[in-house]
Amino acid sequence: MCKRVCLLVLACAVFAVGGCDTVKPYWKSTKAFYKAHINTDPTVTMDDTGTSDASIRKLADLFTPVDARLEYLLRTLSAEDLPPDDDWSRAFLNVYPWVSGIAVLDEAGHVVRGARVNPKPVDFTPLLEFDKRYKDRKMAATVAGDGTDKVILLGKPLYVDGESKGILVVYFEPANLVKFAPDPASLILVVPGTPLTGDPGLAQALAAQNWKSKLKSDVSGNLNIGGVSYLWQARYLGQLNLIYAVAAAPHVKGAPKAMTPTSPTPQEVVQPPTPQEEGAEPVKPRVVQPTMPAPEKKEPGEK
Repeated sequence: MCKRVCLLVLACAVFAVGGCDTVKPYWKSTKAFYKAHINTDPTVTMDDTGTSDASIRKLADLFTPVDARLEYLLRTLSAEDLPPDDDWSRAFLNVYPWVSGIAVLDEAGHVVRGARVNPKPVDFTPLLEFDKRYKDRKMAATVAGDGTDKVILLGKPLYVDGESKGILVVYFEPANLVKFAPDPASLILVVPGTPLTGDPGLAQALAAQNWKSKLKSDVSGNLNIGGVSYLWQARYLGQLNLIYAVAAAPHVKGAPKAMTPTSPTPQEVVQPPTPQEEGAEPVKPRVVQPTMPAPEKKEPGEK
């Protein structure tokens, strides 16, 4: 018995020695691959400013602080399903001071409650045309007014126990929103067919582009007007396309110095006004930070 055990141990030792010689080169190559391609040593480039395209940087610097505020407003509205009270409306206007006003409409389109900063009258009738979107609990948007008095209307359906209770309307002047850009005069806002901000002639030319065709496959791009190249970026407001545009930056050597965008702080976005803030009241609005809504796309045959 002892002799058999000794022979078995000797055989295992012989095979082990041969196995080590066979596995050793593969183990070395595996370690080298792991170090080179999987567990690599990290490096940080402190002077990397991103893209070197001056035009893209210009568009990003100008539209980011504007669109960020708009996105935060849409998040707040997306979480509001119940008819708001006066405290909520007042606090909302304090958190978003660039908004012109709020209104709650009944199903017939009559204003049952409202709060506004701008005393100009606003016609909410165009928002009543999106009944199908409201039934699907989607937001709708439209532009009201003409000339320099244009306002964007956002409509959000309201429900109580699953029963429709009208529309929450938030409206604002694009000219007030664009002021958050580092250089407001250089940022042009349009919706297809309607200029909103910027040089009137140029904005009209941009609004008159065939956006229906362009937006079928792209959400950004460039176009030429009067021999000048313009970069544009589109986003959805409900079913409405809002388009930001800037003139391409002149070609210069080296990366351009980035502007300093005035991005909103977290407190500006989700915190209700406190008594220490000027003009604020100690209320607790139902302003929450919901998940980001996905961009909505128009459905076939929908306005």
